[in-house]
Amino acid sequence: MVFRILLQACLFWLLSGSPAMAVQGGIPVRVGVADNPPIVTATPGVPPQGIAIDVIRAVANREGWRITYVPDSWDNLLARLDKGEIDLLVGIAYSDERAKRFQFSQQSLIGNWGMVFRHAQSHIESLPDLKGKRVALMRGSTHSQALIDLSKQFDAGFTPVYVDTYADVLRAIIERRADAGAVNRVFAALHVHPNDMVATGIVFNPIFVHYAAPKHADPALLHALDRDLAALKADPGSAYYESLRRWLEAAPETRYPSWLSWAVAAVAGLFVLALAIVGLLRYQVKRQTGELQRRADLLQTEIQQREAAQQHLNQLAYFDGLTQLPNREGFRTALERMLSALQGSEARLALLFIDLDRLKNINDGLGHGAGDLLLQQVAQRLQSVLRAHDHLSRFGGDEFVAIVSDIDVQADAELVATRLLNSLAMPIDIGATQIYSSASIGIALYPDDASSVETLLKHADTAMYQAKEQGGNRFLFYHAQQTARVVERLTLDTRLRQALERDEFLLHYQPIVELESGRIVGLEALLRWNDPDQGLVLPGAFISAAEDTGLIVQLGEWVLEAGCAQLHAWQKQGRAAELTLAVNVSTRQFEGGRLVKSVAQALARTGLAAECLELEITENVMLIMNDEVRSSLDKLRSMGVRLSLDDFGTGYSSLSYLKQLPFHALKIDQSFVRRIPDQAGDTQIVTTILALAKGLGLEAIAEGIETSQQYDFLRENGCEFGQGYLMSRPQAADQLVALLERQRASGSV
Repeated sequence: MVFRILLQACLFWLLSGSPAMAVQGGIPVRVGVADNPPIVTATPGVPPQGIAIDVIRAVANREGWRITYVPDSWDNLLARLDKGEIDLLVGIAYSDERAKRFQFSQQSLIGNWGMVFRHAQSHIESLPDLKGKRVALMRGSTHSQALIDLSKQFDAGFTPVYVDTYADVLRAIIERRADAGAVNRVFAALHVHPNDMVATGIVFNPIFVHYAAPKHADPALLHALDRDLAALKADPGSAYYESLRRWLEAAPETRYPSWLSWAVAAVAGLFVLALAIVGLLRYQVKRQTGELQRRADLLQTEIQQREAAQQHLNQLAYFDGLTQLPNREGFRTALERMLSALQGSEARLALLFIDLDRLKNINDGLGHGAGDLLLQQVAQRLQSVLRAHDHLSRFGGDEFVAIVSDIDVQADAELVATRLLNSLAMPIDIGATQIYSSASIGIALYPDDASSVETLLKHADTAMYQAKEQGGNRFLFYHAQQTARVVERLTLDTRLRQALERDEFLLHYQPIVELESGRIVGLEALLRWNDPDQGLVLPGAFISAAEDTGLIVQLGEWVLEAGCAQLHAWQKQGRAAELTLAVNVSTRQFEGGRLVKSVAQALARTGLAAECLELEITENVMLIMNDEVRSSLDKLRSMGVRLSLDDFGTGYSSLSYLKQLPFHALKIDQSFVRRIPDQAGDTQIVTTILALAKGLGLEAIAEGIETSQQYDFLRENGCEFGQGYLMSRPQAADQLVALLERQRASGSV
């Protein structure tokens, strides 16, 4: 044993140079080491050895580092890495939990997994057999925690016996302080022998071993290590593969005869015994040759498995699993490479940020499976119209990005964007359903608009956002004014949230009139924003922003409760005994069945009868129609709440849905009412809607009545109700009271 330690020390001296050389110059790097052979062997009094040490030494020689080894227990080293007391920790298994604490090298050192061994008298073959047993575990090991978590899933809880090293795990089994123990596969290959203990069928937690640095350390150290380790792996004759062969093929020290050192010491005086030893050694060499060949085969298999695993990890890291296109990280790598190649030249490229229009409606209406199929076909169509040297990525969700090179003039980018939009013009078959898709595209040019990856991407995204605001299915180039508009929109979002908190919103009410009698039968609640800076702001200036951010849900609930409370107060005063209240509802309020809950809550809090409430829902509800939305409408109807289809004829109408859904009324949009009876086309549309409503047994309510000619035409053609400036503009609650009082005095209410 002494002879072997001296031999190892000499080898270390030859490989690393004298102690004086090791401390001269270079970047100081503190490397934490814990005993975990063959990855690291940290024996007191002897320089550390192992696969990880050979690699870090090779990297240090390349980079000019001055290495100082810091030996300690594994738990202490993890704590030191947290505190930044060491610069690198070798031989650490990657896990998502650890990645939150430390920086990990991109390149892994070696693949590994956990195994469970038992002593011969223990009856443990599978995971359930561990229940109630004593299991030796190394403190701080990912395998230890993984086995504990796995045993809980199978109701196989055991008693952990914690020790400091994997060698201590084996000793605990041999000394019967534990019934079984968990070690990693690489350690087991060299240190577990059939005479000592038996391998069970429990194999778990496949991992890769890496190097790690403190979370907030300069990443340059790991970048250099990754670069050099990748180069070592690419060379079959490098120190990396030499180290694997050296340590994975090394025979365990327990295989040497216990009397070998004594025989070597006495060989000069014991010639006859020496001859016997020579014969015995020849026998040992022959036997070991077969063992070494077996281990060499295992090593080759290990290398092949690592290469396959690395390819799989690269696929996961740089490609989107759904479309097989490069993902965000793959895009960034490609764009950085292309921009680097363009440095110093006059060449240009275009970045096209592509966002599909209305994918959420498809997911809500047909399910996420249909949305995934749509994304796959969209990816194929977009790819099909790009040139071979262009680059298409999927960022996630409904976002794609194309890098288009060889751009001489802006028109070249326009041509590509037009081809991309045209590729989506034909319907896409999703099972038995045909779906029409479109996209909004923002274009930023290099170097005209930006020269960095982040700024170029931000500008393309800004231009896409503007294209979507203009209705979608179009492309726009970036210009500086767009950034100002985005900032303005973000400011508006913040101000709207503050306005809700500061109670700056109020309601105006517009009467709904029975056209035959002129009597007020209902009121529509209309939202207003009393902005301290701008005064009274109409909803057209802020509702779109509220829809985009989701704030519309909170605003809608506020309108619902405030309107119900006001109508109930008027009813108690005797001013609105038979009036109904109409409240506009956003399709976003249907999400998660929230609308039914908020309506029930508003009615309960205010005391208003359900029959006095009417919800106005736009035709866009057809685009999100699914079982949840249909169920919500049915529940509202069963509660007694009235339902009307707002802005009828301007959105997506489905007569089959209209026939099946529990609506009470159709509201004719003011865009049709505005041009009757003079415009023949609009007149025909209005009379058709009125006939449709009558045929389906629905009430008809006309919006935007401004002239007596419009009023008379609608009444004569069977329209029952209407609202508009001719009868009354929207008014604040205190102003409307006078109108209600006059009608009550006349005996109409």
